[in-house]
Amino acid sequence: MKNLDELTPKDLAKDLVQMISYDPGDRFYEPFKGDSAFYDIMPNPKDWAEINLGRDFFTYQPFDGHCEHIITNPPFRVGSNNSFIPILEKSMTIATKTVAVLINHKLMNALTPTRLEKYRKNGWVISKIHVVSIKKWFGRYWFVVFKKGGNSIITWNLKNYGD
Repeated sequence: MKNLDELTPKDLAKDLVQMISYDPGDRFYEPFKGDSAFYDIMPNPKDWAEINLGRDFFTYQPFDGHCEHIITNPPFRVGSNNSFIPILEKSMTIATKTVAVLINHKLMNALTPTRLEKYRKNGWVISKIHVVSIKKWFGRYWFVVFKKGGNSIITWNLKNYGD
């Protein structure tokens, strides 16, 4: 289980889940359930994974292997490896409408122009960025919502300046 200081505040989870547009019957998945902050707020039908409870995100298949929406506060590291990009990219193979992640500034830096272009070519764009303060977690965090289809709210340049 995560350190208690790392668990998502339930009032924050409620505010963030309310930002996701969905249709009745859409399926929700919380792949890093922790203490259920997001899961408890998600509408039904919903499913979860939590490695400490025997459901590993990388091997567990929610529903028929797909859902419409994933909302999570992913672990930033697994062992000594940055886990954000593998988690984000796997999420994009499961969800069909939305992948929403609560991340810190270091993980925002992992969203390079090359990666954003790759995601765009696969139909995924950032449709919303919502900044929140969580002082017990050292400051600002970003709720980044990737949407399948549509237009990105941000732009990027693939040119590497200074070469």
